[in-house]
Amino acid sequence: MLAFLALLLLAACGDWTAGSPDADGAVFNRSYRYYYVMDCRFDGIGLYDCSLAEPISPAYTASLRIDSDDLATLNLDGSYDYYYTTHEYVSGRDDYGSYYYFYDNGWELTFYKDGSELIFWDTDENTATVYLYDLEY
Repeated sequence: MLAFLALLLLAACGDWTAGSPDADGAVFNRSYRYYYVMDCRFDGIGLYDCSLAEPISPAYTASLRIDSDDLATLNLDGSYDYYYTTHEYVSGRDDYGSYYYFYDNGWELTFYKDGSELIFWDTDENTATVYLYDLEY
């Protein structure tokens, strides 16, 4: 009887020898569609001299998955996947919301977690392409 109770207790508590139950899970896994685009210039203060937002069709899509081991997979407009380690992106927050910020040679990308904006920064030319989910006015 005592052995049965011990076995029942172990079954109720789960397998302690297994890894984390979310080891293969995602910390963040979202896909968004963007319906407007505008081009801007930028400096140390921020964006300026932006064009009017133009509708785009078909919509531009972006998907981001951050695994529980912090490896990121970014897919832009159905093209092949881009893979990033924790040394190639950061998570942050600004006046517009929470975001993931990716950097590579000559360009950077800000992916807002709520899907409101996706910004490509061309650091060589100091220009930015802003994809918007909706117009602000």
